[in-house]
Amino acid sequence: MFKILLLFFLTQTKVLALPAWINSPFDFCPPTEICAVGEAAGALGAEAAARDSLAKIFSVNIKTSQAFTTMSESKTEEGVVTGSVSEETFGEIIEFTDEVLEGSFIKERFESDESHFALIALNKNKTAGIFEDRMQSLDSRIKAFVKDGRRSSLNKALKLLKVRDSIHDKYRILKGSSYLSSVTVADILKLKKIKRELGTKVSLEVNEISSTQEIMKSVKFNLNENDFIITNNNADFKIEVSLKQEPQYMKVKGFVKYKFILNIKSLNKDENEIGALKYEIIQTGRSQEQSYQNALPGINNFINEKFNELNID
Repeated sequence: MFKILLLFFLTQTKVLALPAWINSPFDFCPPTEICAVGEAAGALGAEAAARDSLAKIFSVNIKTSQAFTTMSESKTEEGVVTGSVSEETFGEIIEFTDEVLEGSFIKERFESDESHFALIALNKNKTAGIFEDRMQSLDSRIKAFVKDGRRSSLNKALKLLKVRDSIHDKYRILKGSSYLSSVTVADILKLKKIKRELGTKVSLEVNEISSTQEIMKSVKFNLNENDFIITNNNADFKIEVSLKQEPQYMKVKGFVKYKFILNIKSLNKDENEIGALKYEIIQTGRSQEQSYQNALPGINNFINEKFNELNID
């Protein structure tokens, strides 16, 4: 009985001996800092866990106030206006969060018999300054896209504004005040709605190498996202797409190499060419199909980035 009581006493003593910052990091940190604690079996693991905890302080606040959707539409009081902001936007926000956390530092460390603990801190004012610089940079790009006014530029502005809004939410966590943009989501959606109401019709002709029609899907997605109407009759513009493949010499046994050549051109009602795009990419794989699948991300990214150069706005 005496041994059990002694063990209980020693256990309680160890718990009480833990530094106060382990259970109350915010009470331990000054108002100028934001802090978090990490626990792991090793010292490096504890520091990594502390960094993750600090990131979650931001991400939890962001996710509760900002909804991200994989659907390619946004709603206003006037109705539905297309414009995907999806996972790509969220990924950019996470990337920026990781960049910001580079300025964090370990304030305290503690080792118990079972775990290592680390207290990490981030200076609020310095971090808020980084946020302001990033928001100013985004504001310049957003305004430039809005001024350009083309459909794809408006979509790019919308995506950047979603990134900017989420950074602003983090900024408010640190500063307790706002740093608003002169352009809002509602402003961009109104401009997109004006473009949509023009009812611009586009016909589409696609020749590709796969029956899955991935290129057709990519081009249609961009047309829909940019508020064009796809039709076979009485089109204002025509888009012709061709994807070809050329086998390349490959030394490694069991692998093949292909060059994929994408050509896109746009024509007006008089069948005059008004825009053209060309993209080439070489990829390897264990088969032609695998090489093609490896090339698809680059092809789709090119279509997304260069779509406005078809001059069908």
